[in-house]
Amino acid sequence: MELGTLFLLLLVLACPLMMIWMMRGHGGHGGHASHGAGHGHVHGDADEMSGMGSLDELRRRRAELDAEIAQLEQAETETKTPAAV
Repeated sequence: MELGTLFLLLLVLACPLMMIWMMRGHGGHGGHASHGAGHGHVHGDADEMSGMGSLDELRRRRAELDAEIAQLEQAETETKTPAAV
């Protein structure tokens, strides 16, 4: 086999071999069903968190959610409690 043919064969095989190597070695995250159908969920979560803003903003959002949860729980208990006659 000539050197040029061997080089061309290696070049053609390099793309699929690199794809397999990258998919299996992608930070140990490949093949897990918990990541869903999309790619980059693990890194995407960290990117979303960094784009949310400061710690104070996150605390404000948590306080809003806690207040909303309390309202919903109160409304739920009121609907379950029979009305006084």
